[in-house]
Amino acid sequence: MKYLESILDPMPVNELQTHYDERKCLVLEGEKTKFHDLVSPEDIELRLNDGCNNSSFAQIIKDGGRSAAVESSCVWSPASLKKTHFTESLKANLSFMMANSSQITSTMAQLIDEIEQFFGDDQVHADVHLYCSVNDRGNSYNAHRDFPQHKILLQAYGDTNWKIYNAIKEVPPHIAAIPVEEEEDWLELASEFTLTQGDLLYMPPGTFHKVVSVAGPRISISIPFYSMPEAGRMDRSHIPFASLFRDNLAAE
Repeated sequence: MKYLESILDPMPVNELQTHYDERKCLVLEGEKTKFHDLVSPEDIELRLNDGCNNSSFAQIIKDGGRSAAVESSCVWSPASLKKTHFTESLKANLSFMMANSSQITSTMAQLIDEIEQFFGDDQVHADVHLYCSVNDRGNSYNAHRDFPQHKILLQAYGDTNWKIYNAIKEVPPHIAAIPVEEEEDWLELASEFTLTQGDLLYMPPGTFHKVVSVAGPRISISIPFYSMPEAGRMDRSHIPFASLFRDNLAAE
């Protein structure tokens, strides 16, 4: 559990199990560079510009929700990213999210494998969602809850200001997000805090939350995970194409 222990250090790993079992939030402070080995701005730029990566496209966050900037009529790929539009959105201070990012680096892949192994008795499966902004005016979602996902949030770059809410009355199961103008009708503030670069947040399923603002360019690593007994396990092993290629090239 090398990588899981690293992101939780100095807290013992079994304390994460306790918060998981008791459905209790956790905030853990860390060194500024603690998560820099997991993903860099250059890793994200490479993926944004990889025209072959059609399995999951980046989505622009706007008006409390998100939408994909894809060219569905593209003859070669109906998931072709509208890169000029995307760049203009970044310059207009909009944030974006990239799902299915658990293999963006080999280190990230190993961390996610370890999380799945740690909660193996529950047959947990995990993913990575990257939330990114290029300046301190980046935006976010309305207050919302995730279910059945547990969440580990790693503040890799920049700071984010958070609000955690309690529901003041039963929220119907089909309502996942609350518009700003309706927050007082459904929610009361339970906690407000800043996640600084290097901090970790754990949230149990169903926790209403919102990123209120960001400070500077930011990369937040969100790791959703939950039990899926019937799901196949993702193979995140590294394909050593370059070394195999060079070994055989040298042998000629």
